[in-house]
Amino acid sequence: MSSGFSIRDSIPCYAEEDCAGALFAAKWPDGFRCPRCWHSRYYDIASRGRRLFECRSCSHQTSLTAGTALEGTRTPLTKWFKAMYLMQFGISAVLLAELICVTYKTAWLINHKLRHVIGEQDGARPLEGSLQLLGEYYGYEYHRYFSDKLAQGALKPQPIVIGASLDQTGEVVHLKMKAVDGIDGTAVPGRGGSEDEEAVERFLHNHTANRGDFGKTELLQRSHRGRKAPHHAWLGVVRWLAWTFGGIGPKHLQSYLNEFCFRYVSGSRTLEALIACIGTSRTITYRSLVSARSGIRPIRWAFRQPERSRRHAG
Repeated sequence: MSSGFSIRDSIPCYAEEDCAGALFAAKWPDGFRCPRCWHSRYYDIASRGRRLFECRSCSHQTSLTAGTALEGTRTPLTKWFKAMYLMQFGISAVLLAELICVTYKTAWLINHKLRHVIGEQDGARPLEGSLQLLGEYYGYEYHRYFSDKLAQGALKPQPIVIGASLDQTGEVVHLKMKAVDGIDGTAVPGRGGSEDEEAVERFLHNHTANRGDFGKTELLQRSHRGRKAPHHAWLGVVRWLAWTFGGIGPKHLQSYLNEFCFRYVSGSRTLEALIACIGTSRTITYRSLVSARSGIRPIRWAFRQPERSRRHAG
């Protein structure tokens, strides 16, 4: 008998009542509060098969998922909780759809709604204390072989700034990886130049509590020697994106970076932290996820046979 780890066999069997109780605690950690009048007492009623909470003071009715990341969902809570459990392994939507028995579109939407929640929580928590910053590029390599020459000239690797917050012992307590907005990828922090300084300043201003204070910030070099935590984290995310998804395009790259950092920092508490997040974060719609986004360089997908393959053909 094989002793190897199986993700399928590790998935817990959640009960609907337990999932509802966990979501209630995440949404109202201090007990029920009416979203209209903030009253603490309610009537537990059912309408068309749905559980509703009716305020005893103003008679306003609300559901368990209203105002959360699960608002409007028709997917059972048990499958949502299985998806949250599986997110700690960083699996793809294809595998998620197979494991929880939903369509690919539903699995894709669940994963991206959870990543949206993670991004919202990440934005509310800046890096603090002693910082280490590393500038890197993420290159979506497929365009080299499957796009035309015009696309190759327009599309450049995405510049990324990795920031780690360290405690007094040098351990990473918080991690962020952010795509550099407004910079075309010609420079990276730590290599000199005005664009380097602009990238660092923007990162410090937008994602740290230091607000431009360089006194506690160490800029790291893109070196294979003397690797530190940001180097290892960047190597880990690049491998994960390549092995699990075959690479990620620029449109949703940031959400995948947020997910990796969330799992990196949360560790064994990933599921617990994710459940706490969904109860206090608003949802995002499918239309918003697939709509065009400003500032993102598109990829023109036009097949072009590689030069090497043409030379060896015939």
